[in-house]
Amino acid sequence: MILTRRITVPTRQYRSRALYEKALEADREIGQLTRRSKSPGYWMARMDLIDLLEASGAMEEDTLLPATFARARRLLETIPSGFPVPEIALDPDGEVAFDWIRSDRTMVSVSIGPGGDPSYAAGLPDGTAYGFVRWTDTFPTALKDLLRRLYHPR
Repeated sequence: MILTRRITVPTRQYRSRALYEKALEADREIGQLTRRSKSPGYWMARMDLIDLLEASGAMEEDTLLPATFARARRLLETIPSGFPVPEIALDPDGEVAFDWIRSDRTMVSVSIGPGGDPSYAAGLPDGTAYGFVRWTDTFPTALKDLLRRLYHPR
């Protein structure tokens, strides 16, 4: 299954136009990247992230910075394949939120901004958790544990 999408560049000026255009160019190559072992859900989430970036240009108060978009895309790429793809939204402070929500209203939410460590909040069957996690280039172990508790409670 090959997913392709035509992306238009909005006319609004961003703080770093070069980074913005570089990020969009990488996403234009989505058809070539499908050779990687990613699920269709991953590609849909990635397109949601692109839509969020494009829509944020029309918003006055909630603008998604190119650096935040790039970090969110990198975090999305590191999500382990055994977990569902999260819902993606823009927080009022300009951070991207990744939300894993089950039908029984238990959830894990991770927010990532242009710099610093991602923050998380979780309402799980066995309690709540919140805080910050160190993030380099792999999905944080603490977040893997939270997602396991969400989807595979004992």
